[in-house]
Parts: sequence; structure tokens; C-alpha cells
Amino acid sequence: MEEEGTTTSRVTRSPGGWGLSLLTIGLVSLAGAILVGRITFGLDGWLWNLDTPKIDYPWAAIFHQALTEGRLPIWNDDLGLGFPLYAEGQIGAFYPPNWLVFQLDPLPAMDLHRLLHLTMAGIGAGLLALRVSGSRQGALVAAAVAAMGGAIVTKLEWWNFLAAYAWMPWVFLLLARRPPRRWEVVAAGVLWGVQALAGHPQVWFLTGIGAGLLLVARPALAALGRMLVFGGIGVAVGAAQWVPTAILLELSARAGGMPPNELFGNATTVFDVLLPGFANAFIQGAGRDWDYTTNWYPDGQFALLNAGLYVGLPALALAALALRAPRARRWLLLLGGMLLIPIVAAFQPEFWSHVPVLSGMRSPVRAYLVVGLAIGVLAAIGISRLGRSRRGRTWGMGAIWAALATYLVIAVLAIAFPDVFDALQLRSWWQINPEVVEPMRERAVAALTNLPPPALEIGVAAAVAVLLIRSRTPAVAYAVAILAVVPMAILMPPVNPLRQPNEFSFAETPFVEGLQAQDAHRVLTIGAPAWYAGMPNQLAAAGVPDIAMFSSLNLLRVELALAELRNRDPDGAQRQALGIDTVVTFGAACPGQFVVRIPDNDAYICRDPDALVIPYWVPAGVALPAVPPHTVFDAVAAVESAVPAEVESWTDLGHTLRVTAPSDGWLFVDRAWWPSWAVSVDGTPATILEASGAQLVAVPAGTHTVVAELTLNEVKAGFGAGLVAILLGVGWAAWPAFRARRAAQSAEASR
Repeated sequence: MEEEGTTTSRVTRSPGGWGLSLLTIGLVSLAGAILVGRITFGLDGWLWNLDTPKIDYPWAAIFHQALTEGRLPIWNDDLGLGFPLYAEGQIGAFYPPNWLVFQLDPLPAMDLHRLLHLTMAGIGAGLLALRVSGSRQGALVAAAVAAMGGAIVTKLEWWNFLAAYAWMPWVFLLLARRPPRRWEVVAAGVLWGVQALAGHPQVWFLTGIGAGLLLVARPALAALGRMLVFGGIGVAVGAAQWVPTAILLELSARAGGMPPNELFGNATTVFDVLLPGFANAFIQGAGRDWDYTTNWYPDGQFALLNAGLYVGLPALALAALALRAPRARRWLLLLGGMLLIPIVAAFQPEFWSHVPVLSGMRSPVRAYLVVGLAIGVLAAIGISRLGRSRRGRTWGMGAIWAALATYLVIAVLAIAFPDVFDALQLRSWWQINPEVVEPMRERAVAALTNLPPPALEIGVAAAVAVLLIRSRTPAVAYAVAILAVVPMAILMPPVNPLRQPNEFSFAETPFVEGLQAQDAHRVLTIGAPAWYAGMPNQLAAAGVPDIAMFSSLNLLRVELALAELRNRDPDGAQRQALGIDTVVTFGAACPGQFVVRIPDNDAYICRDPDALVIPYWVPAGVALPAVPPHTVFDAVAAVESAVPAEVESWTDLGHTLRVTAPSDGWLFVDRAWWPSWAVSVDGTPATILEASGAQLVAVPAGTHTVVAELTLNEVKAGFGAGLVAILLGVGWAAWPAFRARRAAQSAEASR
């Protein structure tokens, strides 16, 4: 019987110990990271993809600006009516590596971030594979799959996604022993908690599920105990991030879960069997890069990026060699469990929308991330079994032939049986428009009959097939490992094109510069195109306060206020009450005093001289309490009765205001209502209510000092819980040794 972590094949017995293995794994991971991450530090451009100018670059710019000012990016007043960046998570405010990386300017910082975390993922996966398979050659393949496989390369634009992913193989590494020792369970729980700080809850959740599957063992009660310890420590250590994120979720436009079309849109499709074996099955290249206009993957290019799973035919063949190995069972369980997530989601079960966490788990195909890692480990086990039996070679060859046959069948359906192909597409795409099925099929035919990519993949697979027959020496194993890396090294870099700095930051465009010149208190855009220089977050990154913003968890009340401003504010009272003094329209005249027309997008910039100066006092009748903490705010009455207040100090973490109230009333502050804000009036704690997405504080007649502070109590409690959990975990891990020592001392004393 094979035991996990033992070396049973001659091809794995290479000279040198763990030090040499770590060096080679590290070099392969680093080289792969440079290659697929397209790391040039500006010499040939910077990695770019769909969300880079909308989210990732602005977040990096805001992080860098905060660090240059000696603070963390906790709150930003230029986004919406102010936004709790630390709670949204994507920026990773509490993730320590970010504190160092984003000292650099945004573009170099993002390159360095990708380089560090891809390398880290590769090293972790390589050491994991080495521990499970005992094969140094297999470890190199696993490292390459983790750092260069399509599961992560298609998602490099989301740097918080990559940061969270980089910790996944390290968590699994600590749980690779069966059963893991106590200290390994504790350490894995701590790393799982650190992963939460990276700011991508879904990757964190998938890692937790994967860890649970690896911990399944007999006796069941002991396995359950390890799961509880691991989960308890991980949840507690990560609480500083996931608690504020959970609070924001409940206050966001996604409160209560996502609509079905968004929740189930990126589930598995009948064509996903092509993903692991063929890099260009769904898309063609344009020069050095993917051409997204040729994409035919059901649900579009965004879904294709989420579903990426390319490892290449050689890696699939090696993974198939491992299928009969006892060591492979846990990794097959992990692979199968993760495949079930997008498969079940494809049937759109009713319960999915009502189960907490699942109801917010967008893009279920992201579970393929763990599938890719599992394939890498299985491939390592497969290399360790080279030469073991003729049956093993048959399994490997069978995997190659099955993948090729699947490709051929789908290509034949697209060319010769269009009705069948179209029917499959309609079943694979949530609410697909039948009118676009035919052009999608035409793009599918073009991609599937574009011969160079599959020819390369088939050629490399053929070379591997020949070597499988001669699998008797370590040299052959190294040759197989190299061939397994080749397809990823050639076909994965084009996923993310290289662009110049003006494709990331629009701060130097006439549109943004025109708004910067206005020194606006807050900007409102009406009728803006979807993609332009002033898109949400770009203005905020350039220091222009923009009531529109873009994140995964926009505050619902601010979004409702924005909808009112754009659609139901004919006299401008709502706009003026919120202190919006600059309005931009597109293709039509703007309200207020015209300032300038920007030819780009035919944009008109106007100033509104009647916008209120914020903060201000209004009489008690202007706001009527509704469902706590919300109020019904009369914008027209506010404009007619407002009395300006004085700002004594204002920072991202608080403010001090002085107001002279003619009578009992309210102090209006255009900062978004958020439960972590605490306020006092003349030193006495007061309650903050919400009005049009902003803050409202009751003040009596007279002159008063109002102080507000962003307490971050939930974060402090989270870090405290994490510390307690770590101490308890260390005690639990040390208890058996302590008990044994006490028993030995008692026995010695009784002699």
C-alpha cells in the first residue's frame, strides 16, 4: 500500500535534499510569474485587462496615495458620498504585503504584486506536490500549473483575487499529511485567516471548502474536531476583514443575495470540457494577445476569464496516471467536490439563492481555481508513477485521446450540425438571446478551426506519449515535466495584453483635467457612456469627488440617492441639498452655469451656484424619522432653510464641526451613513441617522461642537478574536506534549 509523502518510483530519486528542491521550484515559479504575468516594469507596457481601469488601477492609486500620506486606505470621501474601502475588501487595507508593495507607484506596484504572489503560489504548490508525491519533477509541474495555469492567469487583473489564491496551496500543504498533526492544523487555520485579509471572500471560502475535503478521514469524530479547530482559527483570524465585509454586504445593493441571472450566469456549460486541454478553443489571438471580439464562450468574455482552467494535454495525461494511486484519492475528492459547485449551479437550484454565502457566491466557475491546483498535484503523483505499469500508461494515453475526441466532436457539431450546436448553446447560457446564437457559432467555428494552437498542443502531447513508453529514468521524467510546462508558457501570456500608462489612468485627459480645474465639492454625471475618461473610480483616483462609483458592494442608500439625482430631481433641489456643485452632461446642455465643453464624448461641464455649502444645519421638520436609522429628508425645505456650519478639522477618520443652531434641528454631513461612525455633541454620544445616503445628527438650539470618529470597532474586535484563537490553537497543539511531559514527570517522581 502506498503511503502519502513516500517516494516509490526510481524517477523521483534525485540527488539533493529539500534545499535544492526549494531552489528549483522557486526558480520555475519565478520564471513562470515573469512570463505569464508579463512583468516588464514598463519596458514593454503593463498588464491590462477588462477591469483594470475600472477597479484595479484606481484602487492601487488610492492605496498608494494613502500610504504616501502616512495612513491606510480606510475611507475615501471622493467615492460616492464617501466609502468604507476597508470593508469592501478588494483593496486589502489590512493585508500586510500591500503596505509594502503599494509604496511604489500604482503600475510598478501591481507588477510587483503579481510577481510576488504568482511566485508564492508556485512555490507553495511545488512543495505541496513534493510532499504528496515525493517527485521533484512532479513538483516542478505542479508549481508551473499553479503559477502559469489558466485558472489564475485569466484572473491576473484582479490583484486581490491573486493575493488570496497565493495562500491556497500553503493551506493545503499544511493539511497534506493524513491525518495532519495538531500544529499543522493550527498553522493552516492561521494562514486561512491571513488569506481573508487579502480581500477576496470567494477564494477564501473555496479554500475553506477545499481544506474541509482534505480533512475528511476516519475516525470521523477526530476529523470533525480538526475541521472545527481549523475553521474556528481561520474564521477568527480573518474576522478583521470578513466582519466589516459582511456588514457592507447587508448595506449594499446586493443585500439579500444576487439576482438569478448574475448568480447563475457563470455556472458550468456543456463546453467546459475543452477548458483544461485547449487554450484557444474559445478565443483567437490578435498578434501577441487574445482577441476578445472572437470569444464564443457562453455568457461572454467575463465568464471565460472566470472559467479559465487551462493546464494542457500533458498535465492531463500525467494526472490520469495518478488515478489508481491511493495517494490520489484525497485530491480526486477535492477535484470532484469543486467540480460539483458549478455543475449544481448550472441547474439553478432554488435553495442556492437562500443559503447564506452561496447566495452571494458570484461566478461558481471560479471553483475551477481549486480544480486546477488539484490537477497539478495529481500530475505530480503521475510523474512519480512513471514506469510503474503498462496500465498507467494506458490511462495517460486515454486522457489525451479523450480530450482530442471531445475537441473534434464539438468542432464537427459547430460545422456540420449547427442546430445541435445552437441548442447546446441555448442550454449553456442563462437567458441567451437566440438572435446572437448564429454569430457565436460562426466565431466558434473560426476558433476551433484555427489550427496553430491545437497543433502545438497535439504535438507536445504526442511527444509526451512517446516518452510515457520510455518512462524508465529520471531524465525521461524531467523531459516529461518540461514538455508539460511548454504549452502553458507559450499559450497563457496572451490572455492579458500589455498597454501603455494612458490606458490605465485618465488623469491627464482633457475631461479629467477640466473637472480638476473646477475644484468641485462633488460631481454628478448624467447620461455618461459606459466607457470613458471619467468612468467611476477614475475621477476619485484623480482626486475629483464623484458621487458615482464602482465596486462589488456599492452602498444601497447612496445608489438610490444617485438614481434620484439622475431621474427624479427636475428642479435640482436634491442635487443642491447634497452639495453637488458641478454637473456634467453628454450630448446635451447641463443645468447651472455653463463652464466648458469637452469635445471628448461631447461633454458639458456646468457649475451650480445654488448648491449648499456642507455641512449645514436645518430645522427639525426637514427630516422625519422612518425605519431606523433612515429618515425622510425634504431636500426642497433644506435648500430654503440651511445654515452653514464651520469645519474645524476633517480627515478620512473623522471630523470636528461647530454649528450654531437657531432652534432644535439637524446637522447634515455629506458622508455616507456607516455603522462604524460614532458621533458626540459637546462630548455627549449621539445617534447618526441616514438621509439621502448621508449623515444626519440631531442638535439642540445653540452653539455646539460635533465630533465624529470612524471607530473601526468591528475591526478591533476581529483582530482581538484572531489573537485569542491563535493562543487557544497553540495551547491545543501543545497539550499532548505537555500532558506527556507531566506524565513522565509523575512516573519519575513515583519511582
